[in-house]
Amino acid sequence: MPPFRRIADIGDVYVPHQFREIAAENASWKLFADSELGQFNRIFTHVRRGGVAILSGDWGQVTDVVEYIGRKKEELIQSSREGGKDRKRSGRDKDRWQHRKGTDRRESDARLVPLNPAQERERALSRLMCWADPAGALQVSPPPDLPYLLEWIGENQGANEGSPFLIPIVTIQKIQSALAKAYPIRALRMSLAASENVLPPHSQETIELFQRGLQSVKPHLSQSAKVLDVGCGCGCLTLLAAQEVGDLGVQIYASDLLPEAVATTRLNLIRFADVQNNRPQIHLMPAGDLFQPVSENRFDLIIFNAPWVVSRARNRAEIAIHDEKQQTLRRFFGNLPNYLNPSGRVLIGYADASGEKAMVRLEAMIEAAGLTVLNRFKERVATHRTKRKWENITVYELVNERSDT
Repeated sequence: MPPFRRIADIGDVYVPHQFREIAAENASWKLFADSELGQFNRIFTHVRRGGVAILSGDWGQVTDVVEYIGRKKEELIQSSREGGKDRKRSGRDKDRWQHRKGTDRRESDARLVPLNPAQERERALSRLMCWADPAGALQVSPPPDLPYLLEWIGENQGANEGSPFLIPIVTIQKIQSALAKAYPIRALRMSLAASENVLPPHSQETIELFQRGLQSVKPHLSQSAKVLDVGCGCGCLTLLAAQEVGDLGVQIYASDLLPEAVATTRLNLIRFADVQNNRPQIHLMPAGDLFQPVSENRFDLIIFNAPWVVSRARNRAEIAIHDEKQQTLRRFFGNLPNYLNPSGRVLIGYADASGEKAMVRLEAMIEAAGLTVLNRFKERVATHRTKRKWENITVYELVNERSDT
């Protein structure tokens, strides 16, 4: 499906990438506005037949429509299955089959996999959408307070090219639910938010190990130093760096692969500035892979809480934790010399969740990159896994012993 679609009474609208396969190519897309929101059966029939319903008007009525159709989930699923029998499974039966690709952008393999009933229901409910104006304001009343909406749904700012865009109502509700949760951080003495697909800052021990690392590095940073938090996630370590070394006047950069992580960090930066009455020099970069967003810079300190589970990420939410064959870790160390200044420091966090061999490979990568281990800040923590009740978290303080020649 193309990224833009013409909708009567709205015009050309942008359809974010992850929602382009919620309906068949020939499905009907229709706007239901204001008084039409009360026509529950009409909207349900439109969705049951595979159409996309775009709802606009009173937000309470919009959510009532979603609840009503959600209660008729069995009819939605049955309709989807019956419709699938009438079509050849050529990949166009988007209601029952999904075109699943690897979460790693470098993978090119793809396959059709059947949807389970819960996925079928979610796919059908995703055909109940709202539209937002080019600035991201949802066309409902009152509009939910969701700044950076395009990023929350995994798109970079400007992806809509100045056009209105669509978003499923269930996705809006998931974002609202995620942002409503607060994660208290002892080291920061404040709470942070974490949106959908963004790793919540559950591990106080990991954060405090990085705090010790920052305190160890601080005497070696100058006022002109540049600091980078790679894979900033919710922005916890970015804020920790601002708290621990920001008084030096250093410039702090933050980057992440996921736009929703960039948006989460932006929100938490605002909260941090309000709570701490502090305006650190933080440069939040557009989403990109590892060092790609900061390709023109070199740094005196690079922070990376690396993914520590050596297995494939099955979805966007697992990217921050899972690293198949330690490929992300290898790419990080392979590119690191191009971005780390002579005598620069690195703070990298890792857990032995995948066993001793993974730790041995990590230390081999450290040596191959020309880095020396100055300190290992370690903590033994309980896990929730049945096969392994304890794991060791280590934050390595590394120094670059290579010089520019």
